[in-house]
Amino acid sequence: MNIVVFIKQVPDTDDVKWTENNNIDRTNTESILNPADRQALETALNLKQRYGAFVSAVSMGPYKSLEILKEAIALGVDDALLLSDSKFIGSDTCATSKVLAACIKEKFLNTNLILFGQSALDGETAQTGPSTAVRLSFPFINNVCEIKEINENNIIVISENESEKITYKVKLPAVLCINNSVYGYSIPKIEGYIRAHDYNYKIYNISELRLKEEETGVKGSPTYVSKVYKHNEYRNCRFINTDELLNKIKEVY
Repeated sequence: MNIVVFIKQVPDTDDVKWTENNNIDRTNTESILNPADRQALETALNLKQRYGAFVSAVSMGPYKSLEILKEAIALGVDDALLLSDSKFIGSDTCATSKVLAACIKEKFLNTNLILFGQSALDGETAQTGPSTAVRLSFPFINNVCEIKEINENNIIVISENESEKITYKVKLPAVLCINNSVYGYSIPKIEGYIRAHDYNYKIYNISELRLKEEETGVKGSPTYVSKVYKHNEYRNCRFINTDELLNKIKEVY
């Protein structure tokens, strides 16, 4: 069984730097592995342990994104590659899904299962996973918290929403967006860190994915950020004692 996990590096600070096109300057911003993507990784590693799956981690971004791929290798994934090209800069979820779908078609033809985190801290759109699934004509399930069973043809998963948990049986290959995973967080071993340090990471650009320049980046994005500003919260708060509180209540009633 072959599993691909798409992971993303997101800002680890409120002091985000921006480009002239109102996109996050990912090269010069402190970053971490997106928490929901970490849960997707843990889900894949659990399947590896249970079924002997081969797990690949893929990230799209600048060379700095190699940091989270090293983290993935240290945790125990089998392969890791980076999709990086200056022509990808400024891609919205539509353009991003084109790149990720092209990656599957060109580099992972025998993939059985694709995992995403439910959403990313820097956007919270939850669009990239479903959009990629549609471009691949794969079935997909959102808000997956647990995988009960998997075989060559089907997978049984539990999806959790605000009011209930629902069990689905889905035909493979499929795309799952992981949220609130039950698998917890594993800790890399020293052997994992050594392997991550020495690993030969593959890097693919736009031509290797057989994409055209106008399909990605700002040119290939039908949406854009028109304005960015930091919200300044202001609360007019005053602490009072019990007597003052009672007097205020009497004034009202």
